[in-house]
Amino acid sequence: MKKILQIIGTIFLLVVASVVGLVSYSYFKAEEYNNTAVPFIKEKIPELSSWNSEVMQKYRAPSTLEISLDENLTQVTTRLTKLGELKSFEEPEFVNIESSAVASNKEQTLATYNILSRYENGDALFTVKLLEVDGGFSLYTFHVTLSDLVE
Repeated sequence: MKKILQIIGTIFLLVVASVVGLVSYSYFKAEEYNNTAVPFIKEKIPELSSWNSEVMQKYRAPSTLEISLDENLTQVTTRLTKLGELKSFEEPEFVNIESSAVASNKEQTLATYNILSRYENGDALFTVKLLEVDGGFSLYTFHVTLSDLVE
């Protein structure tokens, strides 16, 4: 019985140590990204908030470049113009980091952030995924969720 309790105790300690290690790693990684990603995001939100389809086209994910989305993009930007002019936005909130292998045997890292933005006619939530590129970032994808005021 004593041996079983020692085994269970050891397993429990290993699980707790693993969880603490993962949480610590995520926290430090998030802090590292916040120092570089947040200024990048703050620079891009006003540009995206122009609701210009050419600007948004520039930031489409590489995997969607072959697909013609011009008509959809025009419809989306027309709807988003109802928000009006950007008034302010809150500090970007870190959501997560994803790493995955891509076809060229390279690893791709995406950092996701949420940004609540205030406009003349309502609020919107930006969700942006940043692709880590050579120590900096590229805007990989973004999604805008409208508030009830605008929908």
